[in-house]
Amino acid sequence: MKRISLVLRWSLMLLVCLGTFAAASPASSARNRCKDRCNDRYNTRKDICKAIPYKRQRHSCEDAAKHARNECKRSCR
Repeated sequence: MKRISLVLRWSLMLLVCLGTFAAASPASSARNRCKDRCNDRYNTRKDICKAIPYKRQRHSCEDAAKHARNECKRSCR
């Protein structure tokens, strides 16, 4: 009984390790650079918007940043 549980544990650990290495392959980590650039611009604009003290102006600034990001992503397709 101990031998069977030991084999099951090792096989489970092997599957977990293989899944981890498969998820970290270069093909899955290669992301779309255009969309990354759009997200970077969005995060920069949103950080600038956070400095605005008035709530309504801040939200309209964040909405404009989000709209610009969506337009940028649309051009990436």
